[in-house]
Amino acid sequence: MKLKNIIKSIGLAILSSLPLVSCDVEVLPLNQIIAQNYWTSKADVESVVFSCYTGLTSSDVITRMIIWGEVRSDNIKEGQQISQASKDLQYLLNGNILETNTYCDFSAFYKLINRCNTVELYAPVIQERDPNYTESDLRQNLAEVKAIRDLCYFYLIRTYGDVPFTFVASIDDDQNYYLPATKQELILDTLIMDLEANVNYAPKRYVNEIENSARISRNAINAILADMYLWRASNANVAPATRNADYLKCVEYCDKVIDAKIAEYKEDRYGTLRPQISRDIYAEYGFPLLEEWAESDQTSGVGTNAKAFNKIFGGDGNSFESIFELNFEEESHRYGSSNENSVIGSLYGGRNSRDNGAQLAANDIMMSQKPGANYEANGLFSSYDFRSQTSFLWHESNPYTIQKYVVESSRVKVGAYASWSVDGLNNSARQENYANWILYRLTDIMLMKAEAEVQIAAYLDENATATTDDGTTTTTPAPRRIIPTGNVYSTAKEYYDDAFNIVRAINDRSTPQIKVGTQNTSRPQRSNFNIKKDFDLLVENERRRELLFEGKRYYDLVRRARREGNTTYVAGLLSNKFTQNSSAMRIKMAMIEFLYMPFSEDELKRNPLLVQNPAFDKEKKNTINY
Repeated sequence: MKLKNIIKSIGLAILSSLPLVSCDVEVLPLNQIIAQNYWTSKADVESVVFSCYTGLTSSDVITRMIIWGEVRSDNIKEGQQISQASKDLQYLLNGNILETNTYCDFSAFYKLINRCNTVELYAPVIQERDPNYTESDLRQNLAEVKAIRDLCYFYLIRTYGDVPFTFVASIDDDQNYYLPATKQELILDTLIMDLEANVNYAPKRYVNEIENSARISRNAINAILADMYLWRASNANVAPATRNADYLKCVEYCDKVIDAKIAEYKEDRYGTLRPQISRDIYAEYGFPLLEEWAESDQTSGVGTNAKAFNKIFGGDGNSFESIFELNFEEESHRYGSSNENSVIGSLYGGRNSRDNGAQLAANDIMMSQKPGANYEANGLFSSYDFRSQTSFLWHESNPYTIQKYVVESSRVKVGAYASWSVDGLNNSARQENYANWILYRLTDIMLMKAEAEVQIAAYLDENATATTDDGTTTTTPAPRRIIPTGNVYSTAKEYYDDAFNIVRAINDRSTPQIKVGTQNTSRPQRSNFNIKKDFDLLVENERRRELLFEGKRYYDLVRRARREGNTTYVAGLLSNKFTQNSSAMRIKMAMIEFLYMPFSEDELKRNPLLVQNPAFDKEKKNTINY
């Protein structure tokens, strides 16, 4: 049962009885007279709270999550059906972005932010009026809408940098709501404080298992906080010690989520988890990851079900590993409303995309050479990695069709490249576009932790010794980081080791055993990683493999550019996807501001206090959108 079914009895009847055309802020009854009549009971608050979740699933929001976080990355190229896409999407894929582009419009996020601000304004009033609306109800609802609001702002600052910012609801047509852009650093500080003040009011566990990932929980807020601290730490303009403190906070919040999942696995409330979890990975690394495959599942080399992939991305979603995902209804017509994830169908593909392609496809540079059996630090996949088969289809004549979110169930081939082909696997495409969109899941959190640990290790290496004025060398004791599992990390090697083990746990899940002597050659070996540069690439590539097409890659690249204080590395990767104007794109991306989006032309006209991103102000003067 999807979340839509769960909340229908709570909110649908209420919403249908109200004079609302839709859930958009502009048509909510929010002027002073109607507001007094509308905001009267607990049910009124809950209906608007649930409309905030609905706002996250709107096509305008989902489209931008994919466009901003994935399409601009080196994961994506034009698909076979690109001619059916809007001209603005085609321009963006060519790296030609101007303020006239539709995808520069951020109004859908601000509408949702205002809806959340409105709940914060009126819910406390209802708590005083309605005895059935308790203080704990109020605190939980506020934690939910604040988390949604703060997540929206986090998307905006990662996409635009500095943006207009307020927690004040716009409820009056006469209200001056034009705001200048606030520095992203100040916004991020405020968001972190807001979430930390409210995290413990979010439910630790919901009674209904689906709601544990379909609604804001304590795990969801901890995941958002980990992501925010990782972003804040990745700022080359901040003192190293301050950045290191933020990386430690990122690890702390990652550990909260990981430990909660371990506890949930150990509890196994309904006795259904243990059979799903990989016993080998849990025994060796301590992470309760869903089992992807087992030799007993293999059918004479014909193929095996990708079990973890199918649980996470197939069926009804809301798997054990999910932290927060946006739910869509398979049979949306049942309740007289549309809740399909139509964006996936148009951008990534649907029932016929294997044969006909879609507007977007996987960038063939990821598989420009036949993958070998051995793990290579500079290569993305070994031929044994299931994710190159579950995420997209590939062989010499295939158009790199995206599978993730498109198929309902996937099968993979087990074996070396010589016997490896996706043909004949009969993957089941969805009949309707109802795939849930996952915002955070367990392996994402684990890899955030690994990224932060690599940076902490480098800091410890760089600050372990210092030379005083008299020429003597002193050693500065490293802060002792107590890991919830009982380990105490205080050296760079310990942090590097833990980051490596996280990557190995995730990589092992998707890579069958191929042993040469005592070594497994299809997986990374610790002895091959010795310096920070090696570990940066190790974690970055594993995040790319694991989170392909999930709206993460572009933000990962921008975060790296921020951390390094330049675009050299990132511009090199991104410019390789452009076959016609790669040199020009590399020149443009020399400005770190070019990694962000420009404000839309319409928004600049409406808001006289808004100043255009300098990279695109220059672009406007020198380039004509072709």
